[in-house]
Amino acid sequence: MNRQKLIGWLCIALVGGCVDPYRPPEITSPASYLVVNGFFNSAPGTTTTIRLSRTQNLTDFKTPAVETKAIVTIESQNKAVYTLKEGTPGSYTLAGVTPVEGDTYRLHIQTRGTDYYSDYVPMVKTPPIDSVSWDVVDDGLQISANTHDPQNNTRYYRWEYEATWEYYSQYYSSLELNGNRIVSRQFPVNRCWNSESSTNIITTSTTRLSQDIVSKHPLTFIPGTSIKLESRYSILVKQSSLTKAGFEYYDQLAKITQNIGSIFDPQPSQITGNIKSSASATDLVLGFFRVGNVETKRIFITKSQLPRWYTFTGLEGCVTDTLGLKDILDAKPAILTEYLTEYITSSEYCVDCRLRGGVLTKPAFW
Repeated sequence: MNRQKLIGWLCIALVGGCVDPYRPPEITSPASYLVVNGFFNSAPGTTTTIRLSRTQNLTDFKTPAVETKAIVTIESQNKAVYTLKEGTPGSYTLAGVTPVEGDTYRLHIQTRGTDYYSDYVPMVKTPPIDSVSWDVVDDGLQISANTHDPQNNTRYYRWEYEATWEYYSQYYSSLELNGNRIVSRQFPVNRCWNSESSTNIITTSTTRLSQDIVSKHPLTFIPGTSIKLESRYSILVKQSSLTKAGFEYYDQLAKITQNIGSIFDPQPSQITGNIKSSASATDLVLGFFRVGNVETKRIFITKSQLPRWYTFTGLEGCVTDTLGLKDILDAKPAILTEYLTEYITSSEYCVDCRLRGGVLTKPAFW
């Protein structure tokens, strides 16, 4: 290699070694903004819960820090003040108090030497959920919400949900290894329940309709091959009514967090709710305080109600093997049952349903 080529390669190596990854200030900024999650619950006998936490950089993979030792109050425009108590760190509750219809309320948070106030907001009553319906669509299950307000007063709606499903392991195991002995299994591990909460923001408005009716608003779609439909599925739908300002906040938040994928989608932008710092406009607060109730409805769907879809369980490769005690002590597989002088075995993943994320405890509502 001649001298000029050698110098050229050395320059390239040096330049490459000196290039740092680009880290925009937006993702490395040390600023940590307050996040407020909760509402003043108007349902009799319920507890109001406000949760406080802090934002973190996109480069920080730790669990977001909760905001502890804050003073949290709800104040009415008629000068009533209710103080929330901190129980679980970052979680503040108020029991035995409900808002008065016709009054307006604001949230007041004192933390780290700064006062944060929400706008005064009225109580908005949520009408009942008429039904939670489901339809077979495109080889899957579409679950939807139906509701209406005969007074035509609601107009703005939001939904959240908690889904739970029952599923089974590939094989039932009646035996297990305890030290060097094979004994009866203490409890079955073939039947589990798993769950998830909604993550997308689901809202709609009926302002363009002559009547305040919501018919089959989509909540979630489940492919027919999903393990969620293997045996039995349940969904608890939670419905809230919003003010126009609340609807616009969640609608904008959905657009910038759920619909970003091309140059034609809404571009990232700064969005805050109705809570602000009294000290500085640059001290942002994320969240929207509202006053009202939540209506709920739960439905169950069993496999026998659905088309004969093939479920992809992740256990398609499961097989069994027949082993003696010596081989079992060496390999430590899951043991299904005794067979003559040996045992039928398989992998733990094919036997213990907990290894696919669920729990053995049956939910109280099941």
